[in-house]
Amino acid sequence: MSATTSETEPVVQVEGVTFRYSATPDLPPVLDNVTLRVERGDFVGLIGPNGGGKTTLLKVILGLLTPHSGRVRVLGRRPRDVSRAVGYVPQHAVIDAGVPATVLDVVLTGRLGLSPWGPRYRRNDREAAREALQQVGAEPLARRRMGELSGGQKQRVLIARALASAAEVLLLDDPTAGVDLHMEQNIFELLHRLNERLPIVLVSHDVGFVSAHVNRVACLNRRLVIHPAGDVTPDVIAQLYHDHGPVQPVDHAGENP
Repeated sequence: MSATTSETEPVVQVEGVTFRYSATPDLPPVLDNVTLRVERGDFVGLIGPNGGGKTTLLKVILGLLTPHSGRVRVLGRRPRDVSRAVGYVPQHAVIDAGVPATVLDVVLTGRLGLSPWGPRYRRNDREAAREALQQVGAEPLARRRMGELSGGQKQRVLIARALASAAEVLLLDDPTAGVDLHMEQNIFELLHRLNERLPIVLVSHDVGFVSAHVNRVACLNRRLVIHPAGDVTPDVIAQLYHDHGPVQPVDHAGENP
């Protein structure tokens, strides 16, 4: 059953969330009074320094972590109640190259938990998996072994796995890490197409590249500030990374028009 909210209700609503891994009150929280709304049609880039709380925030939205204070709603409900409606692509998805799994096998795992028959796949599961592969342009890879794929191809397969669960919102944790500039551009083109029907929240360390593709940028370093993409200036970046030394912006215009 779809978990779709009304057209006016935010898809993701994080209100005043504070989270700390340590029970020691003297240590600063990883997330400090964070508020974020993701609307339909949004393509939000989540940026910030290492340790700033980006992956932690995604896990709070997914219901994998419970905040110490604040409120989280996804599609109008508690995150754990709608986990199947959230497609998630983790930062480090480890797939053993020695396992003889095909691309279709991996995408099918996105259907686990949807069948009343347990871990047995039905015809509609296979149809959904193939449709997800088609959406990401990877259907010709269906019979290939995962160990044979390039980094960019693997990322497309992992995005397809997230889509196969009939996701209504997509969360991606640094999906272009370790791929070359050309493949990074291809993945962002794919995400733009998916964003025509799905809201997307994307974590990335490539600040300039992300701000050129998303419509809003969420700057997170324990506390979160939202900017329209065009307002992410070198001064904004310097303030975000002020605890990590001086920041020198690099212009990629010549190699990434």
